Formats: sequence, C-alpha cells, structure tokens
Amino acid sequence: MLPWNFEGENAEPAHDPTMAPHKRQSYEEELANAITHGVGLVLSVIGWIGLLLLSGLAGDGWDLAASAIFGGTMVFLYATSTLYHSVGTPQLKRTLRMLDHVAIFLLIAGTYTPFAGLLMRSGWGWSVLALVWGLALAGFADPMRAALPIGGLLLVVTGGLAYTIGVLFYGWHSLRYSHAIWHVFVLVGSICHYAAVVLYVL
Repeated sequence: MLPWNFEGENAEPAHDPTMAPHKRQSYEEELANAITHGVGLVLSVIGWIGLLLLSGLAGDGWDLAASAIFGGTMVFLYATSTLYHSVGTPQLKRTLRMLDHVAIFLLIAGTYTPFAGLLMRSGWGWSVLALVWGLALAGFADPMRAALPIGGLLLVVTGGLAYTIGVLFYGWHSLRYSHAIWHVFVLVGSICHYAAVVLYVL
C-alpha cells in the first residue's frame, strides 16, 4: 500500500509559499494519478528508446540530440509526476511537487525542440527555439529558487550548462575526440545534478 496520508504527521502542509494553492486529493484520487502517469512513464521510456534508435539509424547528430532532449523531458515529467503522487513524506512531496511543475515547462520546450531545431534548421528556427527555452527557464526559475539553497541552484545550473555545451561538441564531427568530449560534459552534468539531489533534496 502506498504511503499516502492526508491527516496527521504525513499530511502535506496546508500552505507552501513556493507553490500555488491546490486541491487536496483523496487516497483514491492520488492512486489514480500515480497509476495513470506511471503508465505514461513506461510508455515514455519505450518511446524515448525508439526515438534514439531511429535517430541513430539516420546518423544525424542533431536528430539524436533533439530526440534525446524531447524524450528526456517527457520521461522526466512522467517520472516526477508519478513519484509526486506516490509519496507521503511532506518534505519529499514538496520537492517533488516543485519538480513536477518544473517538468511541465521543460516538456513544453523539449517538445518544440525537434520541430524548431530540425524542421526549421535556420536562423529563424534557432531564434524560436531560444525563445521557447528562455520562457521555459523563466517559468520554473522562481519555484526552483524558492525551494533550493544557492548551492543547489548553482549545481543545477552548472549541470545544465555542461549538458548544453556538450551537445555542441557532439555535433562537431570534424573535431577529433568530439564524442569523448561530449561524454565528459555529460558526466560533469550528471555529477552536478547527482550532488544537488544528495546534498539539497534528500
């Protein structure tokens, strides 16, 4: 049985200054929420793998990068939502609720990425993509800043920058060891985000 409890010590706080007010859910409602997005999580992982395989067969680094971003943001949304609706610990639930809101903005930008970055591979397409990602970052900056100490924010931002810079090297086919350099940036990004979770979230 999942540990939801809306009364007593495991109750979610009535007021969280980092989040907008929301309707308190019953056990049955939260169970339905977790199951529906749990199914979405499984499907999104399968879909993400399919996208990466198709992109890999095409042999285009930009296709692979766009697929990784789109699929990754989709998996992130369903994973955070499923976890948020599956836990009862107040502190963890607050953090997951913030991440759930962040994931919505990221998925919007991630969904635009293949269309603007691949179909409109031009100055106009890159401008649209930059605008959409800028709006997405602005959308989750406030709840993230309110929920995380400055050290955690720096780790999250540094990790994101590492992933972003790494993609540039991934598409730089004329550069020797470009793929290995991309791996290093991905590793740095993962370490930063892992440290942020261990030190500031759990």
